[in-house]
Amino acid sequence: MPKAQATDKLARAAKLHAEYEKQPAKLDKFFDSKFSLFYKYGEERGFCQFIFLNLLRNKRIIESILSRFLRKRPKALLFSLLKCAAAEILASPPEKTAQIAHAWVQCCKERFSKPEAAMANAVLRKFAPEYEKAKLSAKSLEDFALLYSHPLWLAKSWKSRFGEGKAVEIMRQNSKPAGVFLRVSPSQEAAEIFKKYSEFFEACAVEGFFRLKGGAFDKISPLLNSPFFYIQDPATSFAPALLNPKGGEKILDLCAAPGGKSRILADLALKSGKDLAKTSLVSVDLPGERFELLKQNLSKIGFLNARAVSADIIKGELAGALKRESLPEKYDAVFLDAPCSNTGVLRRRPDARYRLSPADISACAEIQLRLILEAAKFLKPNGRLAYSTCSIDPLENEEAPKRAAALLPNLEIRQMKTIFPDDSLDGAGMCLFAPRL
Repeated sequence: MPKAQATDKLARAAKLHAEYEKQPAKLDKFFDSKFSLFYKYGEERGFCQFIFLNLLRNKRIIESILSRFLRKRPKALLFSLLKCAAAEILASPPEKTAQIAHAWVQCCKERFSKPEAAMANAVLRKFAPEYEKAKLSAKSLEDFALLYSHPLWLAKSWKSRFGEGKAVEIMRQNSKPAGVFLRVSPSQEAAEIFKKYSEFFEACAVEGFFRLKGGAFDKISPLLNSPFFYIQDPATSFAPALLNPKGGEKILDLCAAPGGKSRILADLALKSGKDLAKTSLVSVDLPGERFELLKQNLSKIGFLNARAVSADIIKGELAGALKRESLPEKYDAVFLDAPCSNTGVLRRRPDARYRLSPADISACAEIQLRLILEAAKFLKPNGRLAYSTCSIDPLENEEAPKRAAALLPNLEIRQMKTIFPDDSLDGAGMCLFAPRL
């Protein structure tokens, strides 16, 4: 890439970050709004997302280190440039540090004054050694919360619930880049197609999932346009497996958009190998952009009857919506992927950690309780209900289901589990309700 184009790419990332800092939002929505008009810049969007994700995973420590070398806070655009540069340094092998710093300093020389460029050069040359010092000196929970860029209240909450060692490990995992995983549908046709692309993937411990190798995303785009493959973390499969839908059953998926778990539920029914003609899947969510994605995903399920229904479950709209669509009112298997705090996926959604508050987690637990009680209304007498979150908080994964069970005389909790993020999985919570024995 010519030098001018290279520095333009860096400058665009810095400019976008300065704009994002003025009004932080959900990162995916921010990028959709900024790049919808720049369809030619797919590569630049990818680079900017790479920078932003790494910056947000390391925001507190980056700003802390930079502030040690800055006598006063620079103008917003220059400060964003320095933070973007630091983020790329942290995400790259140590042998590339000097090269990366040089590229960002060159960008600074072309767009700022000579003294500002000299300051940027001095600061970026010192950044990596200072970060290594911070890693070696971290000892207290406060040190690790800064090093891994988590709000201290959240680190303290995890310490009180899981112990200090586990809290530090969760934060360490959240500071890493999130892997990209592909789920392959359990059909012979899918297996044959996947063989042609298998060189771009690594094995995964969870059946049906494969980790994408770095730099290979563009090479697998044909897979994503087919009905047999879906990008999602392996942890998303555990709660649907707990529900274990089978062919011949009527399945209801609540809070289903954009439809990744609906597709897992359908594939599990397919895997059971029977009565697919009698199997039905109804997936429900609020109207809007995500609902349109849900409809698109259901359209790729061609082996059973799959329908999308728009309704507000909390407001009690679902029964009426099902009746209007001439759909069943009771189901053998109900899946509820409840709105949650996202504390299990903070490396994948690092912007969430800066919006989150203790009150948000409590509010989520109250909504989850109401949703479980609503979901139970649509079960057949012998039906079962699986509850799922992408949280690791006990308020959401344990207390909300237990409170619900106390109010549901015909149901009991059969299984309950929380998964913590590790090298190959996001965090998640799940619970299975079944008729009382």
